[in-house]
Amino acid sequence: MSTKRQKTVRIVLGAISLAIAAFWVWALFFPPKQSVAKLTDVAWTERATLVCETANIRRNELADTRRIEDVGPGALSERADLIDRATDIIDDMLDQLQSTAPTTGDDRRLVETWIGYYRTLMNDRRDYTDVLRAGDNPPFPESVIDGSPISEYINDFTVANRMKACSAPADLAV
Repeated sequence: MSTKRQKTVRIVLGAISLAIAAFWVWALFFPPKQSVAKLTDVAWTERATLVCETANIRRNELADTRRIEDVGPGALSERADLIDRATDIIDDMLDQLQSTAPTTGDDRRLVETWIGYYRTLMNDRRDYTDVLRAGDNPPFPESVIDGSPISEYINDFTVANRMKACSAPADLAV
């Protein structure tokens, strides 16, 4: 290979290496800070937080700290009833959030998706109470999206919008 050609190859490879290095410096230290799930309607997220806080207070009042084996023969059915009552509270919360949701643009789409995920999780809870009433007590099986529990998608949205009170309930977590 000629010296001129070797020099050209070195320059091209050096430029490619420099471009790759510059990309990684940017990606590691200067990436955009905006979340893809961030809403522009901050007033809605503030109202939603209040609705969720109220729902959480109501759900906390249902807490039953007894161990399942200490309750007796109707323990699984009692547990199912408590889960259904807590799920009813969350369903009411979602209805309130949906009735005041943004009606245009990306905010509408993001909130609809988030509420849709939440409703799927509530359906999972209803299915789980059917299993409990049938006498089985397995771990709570929530829906999965792309290999991750649906609650992670719900919680990613709440973190991006500073709505921690609206996170997925962890009352059935093992």
